[in-house]
Amino acid sequence: MKLINKTLTEMQKMFSRLYVENHYGNSSLTNTQVAMKAGYSPDSSYQRAYELLNPRICPHVVKYIGELKEDFRIKNHIDPDKHMARLNYLGQVAEENKMVGVALRAEELRGKVAGYYIDKQIIKNTDGLDDLSVEELELKMKQILSDNKHFIEGKNDEN
Repeated sequence: MKLINKTLTEMQKMFSRLYVENHYGNSSLTNTQVAMKAGYSPDSSYQRAYELLNPRICPHVVKYIGELKEDFRIKNHIDPDKHMARLNYLGQVAEENKMVGVALRAEELRGKVAGYYIDKQIIKNTDGLDDLSVEELELKMKQILSDNKHFIEGKNDEN
């Protein structure tokens, strides 16, 4: 049986639910805190959270979390069009109430949703891809494929 189809334990399900609730909710727990809340030992919760969110170690948990996130988006009617319309409405209300700063922020967020703005960050990285040879890049791509083979349909564990 493939690891991605492995049955989740109750603690893994609880971690997944709490992780998604934390992701979309008002709380701001760390992954370690989510693991502790799910019942994992405080001594090992950091490691458990890392493992549960790692697709190479626990692809079945990562897949379940993805399914829960998609269910949440569908259940709560979250899509780009509704998001854009809501930002537009809030911006208009803010403008009518002479809240120019709020209206500008709503307009900026609408532009980001539409793809007009791209947040750029410069991250200094000593092992960047730009400095790698073609052979090193090919090895890196093979490693990425190997690490994520559980998510690639039609592939078996030997490839």
